[in-house]
Amino acid sequence: MKVIVAENSGVCFGVRRALDLLEESVKTAELEKRKAVMLGPLIHNPRVVEHYASIGVEVRDTENIPESCIVVVRSHGITLDAERKLDKIQDLTIVDTTCPYVKRIHQLVEKKSSSGYAVIVLGDRDHSEVQGITSRIKGHFLVVSPAEVLQKWSEVEKFITEHKKIYCVAQTTSRPANYDNMLKKIRKFIEQKNGSVFESAQTICNPTFSRQDSARELATRVDAMIVLGGMNSSNTMKLFQVVKEKNERSYMVESVDDFTEEMLNKLKKCSVTGLTAGASTPDDQILEMKTFLESLK
Repeated sequence: MKVIVAENSGVCFGVRRALDLLEESVKTAELEKRKAVMLGPLIHNPRVVEHYASIGVEVRDTENIPESCIVVVRSHGITLDAERKLDKIQDLTIVDTTCPYVKRIHQLVEKKSSSGYAVIVLGDRDHSEVQGITSRIKGHFLVVSPAEVLQKWSEVEKFITEHKKIYCVAQTTSRPANYDNMLKKIRKFIEQKNGSVFESAQTICNPTFSRQDSARELATRVDAMIVLGGMNSSNTMKLFQVVKEKNERSYMVESVDDFTEEMLNKLKKCSVTGLTAGASTPDDQILEMKTFLESLK
C-alpha cells in the first residue's frame, strides 16, 4: 500500500516547545534531586503522558503538588484560581508551557472585559483551554459550541440583547468555518435588531488552519484517510471531522492497536491511503503508523 502523509501533520511549535521544556525540567529535576510533576496532562496524547508517568513525572492537580518540586504547567494553560494556588506552595519552580496562542487569548479577553465588553467564546466549555480563558474574563461571558450555534441560537441572541458591547474569540483549535459562521450570524443580528458594539479577534492558531487545509485536500485524492492522535484531543477530533466530510472511509486512531479487523480488511483493499496527525502527535508515532500501513497486504 502507498501511504501519503499530509503536509503540516503532527506537532505544532507550541506542543514542540512544551515537550522541550518538559524534557529540560526532567533533566533539571534529576540533577537537583527534586521531583518533577505535570499540572494536568501536558498535551492531549495519552501515549506521551504515559511515557513520562513511567519515568516518574506524574500528572497532578493543584491539591496534590508537593513542596519544592518542579511543576510543569500544561500547554492548554490553567485557570487563574490554579495559578493562585500554585503561588501559595513553598519553593516551587514553575515551568509554564502554555501555548503562546492561548496566552494571547488570555490577554485579549482580560483587556476587553475590563473595558466593559461581554465575551462570547466559541469552544468546548469542558476543555481546559476554554476554562483558562473564561477564568480571566472580568464580567459576563457565554461559551457556545458549534452545535449550540445551530441548535440554541436563541440563547446567543438573548445574551447579545442583554449587553451593549460584545467581543468574540474562539478556542485555538476551532474549525475556521464554524467561527466564521458564528461571527456572521452575530453581525447580522446586531445590524438588524440590536445595535450593540461588536468586535472579534482571529484566535484560531495558524497551524490549525494549515493542518486542516492540507488534510482536506489529501482526503479528496486517496482511497482512505487515517487521522492519528489522542481521542481526547480537540484539534485531532476537528481534523477528523474535516477529512470525514471529504472521504467517507476515514478513521481516527491513537495507535496501530486501535484498528479493528473490519477496518483493516477495508484498508487492505485500498491502493493509496492518506495519513494526517493532530498537533499533539510526535514524529515517531507518525512514522510508526506509516510503516504499519505500508505493511498491509
